[in-house]
Parts: sequence; structure tokens; C-alpha cells
Amino acid sequence: MTVYRFRVLLLPNPALEFEPDTEVWRDIEITGSATLTELHEAIFDAFERYDTHAYEFLTRDEHGIALRSYAHPQMYSGDESWPPMTDEQVERFLEQVIPDDEPEEAKAKFRRIRQNPPEEGNAAETTIDDLDLDQAQSLFYEFDFGDGWEHHIEIETIREGSLEDEPLVVDTQGDAPPQYPGRESE
Repeated sequence: MTVYRFRVLLLPNPALEFEPDTEVWRDIEITGSATLTELHEAIFDAFERYDTHAYEFLTRDEHGIALRSYAHPQMYSGDESWPPMTDEQVERFLEQVIPDDEPEEAKAKFRRIRQNPPEEGNAAETTIDDLDLDQAQSLFYEFDFGDGWEHHIEIETIREGSLEDEPLVVDTQGDAPPQYPGRESE
């Protein structure tokens, strides 16, 4: 069985006054047979959240290009992962956001994926193994679209093995902020 170790980095959220001095992250080990919904639940618990909300995962390649979205089961529609962009929108984005030194093949891939988005996946029906990840890739995870808790997920290791407890938080850094700053958890 494949075991993944993910570093889940909580990104700053200035709107909720979460701008830590040091990175806040959790290392989570989980088997490849777990669904993205199960990974969501592990992250939810690891960051001490208590009020459920919608979420989404994006797979990203080694250049950070979003390859496909995986939606919360109740939000899953089977439509495209994102709205297609016109040639003009793609070129404007490339000019404003993508570094000039990015390889032309990465820019061509971005154009292709943004103009012809893949079908979104259902997080409850997609296992981590289904993503066919390698260590050069990463994931993006957003929880609670209203408050926008964003996470960058790095692949620390991919190995063959087993887990006694599944999933497992194996390392942490920093305190998890309250889900709703200024409000006591219930």
C-alpha cells in the first residue's frame, strides 16, 4: 500500500487577521486508498476546526499550474474545473502573473488547460492514488469559501508501507488559528 506524507501549510489570511510570524503547518501521513474527502477531514481535525464548510482541492504540476479541481461532494457538478479563458484573458494573465523565465512548454500547457478545462472531480470518489502524484507536484486546498482558508500542500514523501492509525498527524509547527477569530469555538 502507498503512504503519502503531506506538509499542509496554512497560508496567511489577512482578512481574518491571520498573518503569522512563522509558517503554520501540519505533516499528515495517509494511505493512497484514502479519498480526498478523508484528506479534507484529516486537515480539518489537524487545524482544530469545528464548523464544516465546503472545500476544494486543486492538483498542480511542478510549475504550479492547476491541472484539475476536485469539489466537495455536495458542490460537485461534473462541469469543467473552472470557466474557460479566451486567448486575450490567457495572454493577459501570462503577462501579469507568470514569470518571464518560465519555460515555453509550461506556458503552452497553461494556455491549453485554461482554454479547455478538464472535468472537475468529486472529492468523495477520488482517492489520493487516483491523482497519480509525484514529488514534483503539489496540491492546493481551500476550506470555507466565505472565509477562504487556503492551504498549500507539498508532497514530503511517497513510500510503500502501512499505517496503524489512519490518517496520522506526524509533525506540526505553529498554533492553529481559531476558525472564526474573535469568536469562541463551540
